Amino acid sequence: MRAALAVLVAALAAVPGASAYRNPTPGAAVILQIPGMHRAEVRRNVVYQRAARLRLDVYRPRGARGRLPAVLLLGSARGSGRTVGWGQLIAASGLAAVAADARSARDVRSATGYVRSHARRLGIDSGRLCALAFSSRAARWLSAQRCGVVYYGAPHSGRADLRRASVLVVKAARDNPGINASIDRFDAAAREVHADVRVDTVPGGHGFDVGRSTKRGRAVVKETLRFLRARLARPLPVQETCVSRAERRSALRFFASDDTPLVGVVVGAGPRGVVLAHSSDGDFCSWLPYARQLAASGHRVLAYDSRSGMRVDLDMVAAIEAMRRIGSEHVIAGGSSIGAAGALIGSTALAVPPAAVVSLSAPASYGPLRALPAVRRLHAPVFFAASAEDEPFASDARAMYAASTSSGRRLEILPGAAHGERMLEDATFRARLTAFIAAH
Repeated sequence: MRAALAVLVAALAAVPGASAYRNPTPGAAVILQIPGMHRAEVRRNVVYQRAARLRLDVYRPRGARGRLPAVLLLGSARGSGRTVGWGQLIAASGLAAVAADARSARDVRSATGYVRSHARRLGIDSGRLCALAFSSRAARWLSAQRCGVVYYGAPHSGRADLRRASVLVVKAARDNPGINASIDRFDAAAREVHADVRVDTVPGGHGFDVGRSTKRGRAVVKETLRFLRARLARPLPVQETCVSRAERRSALRFFASDDTPLVGVVVGAGPRGVVLAHSSDGDFCSWLPYARQLAASGHRVLAYDSRSGMRVDLDMVAAIEAMRRIGSEHVIAGGSSIGAAGALIGSTALAVPPAAVVSLSAPASYGPLRALPAVRRLHAPVFFAASAEDEPFASDARAMYAASTSSGRRLEILPGAAHGERMLEDATFRARLTAFIAAH
């Protein structure tokens, strides 16, 4: 699935190279044009509510087979250039789009119910639905949706709904002040519960997705497609053989800020959380024995699989927020090798930093990751550790310890050459690390 996401991103990135393309249908109103999007197959005028004579149109990629995940388009007239264009654009991105006549939340519920009950006939996977709304009124219709994108408005959701939601909100900087104020309130409420909610801002006014094309506007439309594609993809499986059946059922799936899908397993329970990231040549299995030990001592622990690329700091931020979302507000971030660098850097990007950080054999720098400058900004207690013969990591641990401004920092240099979580094979060292975690 990650490969499929990479293909989508590459395809969208290539769009500017086709700047001469002109969509020959009314969908040309949308600022992002993908070659061939006008070739979407459209099933028009499907009656979904006979009494009110309400209809919907279904857009699918030409030649696509089977049931596809779908995006419900709300808040723009079914036959408008915007709706046609977005339907075509979504279909060209490999998804289905449903444009429905809707005047109220009741109509939206009716349309959604119809799509779910007639999914086979419409070629839609009823278990994978998102919504895309284009107004503050349509945003209010999303209260029952767990996945959605809103332009020019904010959903009205309670704290429980926010914890379950996955929402991208796009605000136009020069839009109606009342609309933007509602978005700001929604953003603040989402941050309080660490929801999977992201608010982006474009510099223009209302209607930036149609009409005059701008570079920033096109970038946000591409981001919207990426967001929808990621949320509608099939959930990442937990395939590692190290997990028990119960641990497999406790899988936690979440997304980084660039929409990279991530998965891990949660062991233990309670408000005291620990998040553990593996080294570049491992997976979460390398942390699982220690995670179980921490769980037995009263911690809830998330051991997760990082991406194969470099931005593991984004993964750590997402993992910490995912743990907070499920009820462990008090979190310690830990990692091994590149995972430790991700923990150090990612911890500085959080509005609410972790209670402490554990760094086992972190490199001071690796590719684009710069842990040494990050520790100067990190005020949480840090447990730096490395083995004396494991260079350059031992020297890097000393350098980061010296650069740290944390009054609660600690440095452990073990004899030998064990790297990362392999240092936990030393029972005395493991006990000291566990005591550090318990103390913070």
